Amino acid sequence: MSAHLHSSVASPPPATAMADTDAAFDRWLRQELSRLYDSALSEPVPPELLRLLEDKGEQ
Repeated sequence: MSAHLHSSVASPPPATAMADTDAAFDRWLRQELSRLYDSALSEPVPPELLRLLEDKGEQ
């Protein structure tokens, strides 16, 4: 019975399959983050925020 239990356990996927999955996820995540936030990142920083950051840096 013990041998039967071990044979029904799925073996882990090969390292290359996991690497491919990781690369695909990384690519998808980069694309989605770019799609969501690129327009916000391309906007200029408001002068009020720049002034606050400059004041904080002098302290």
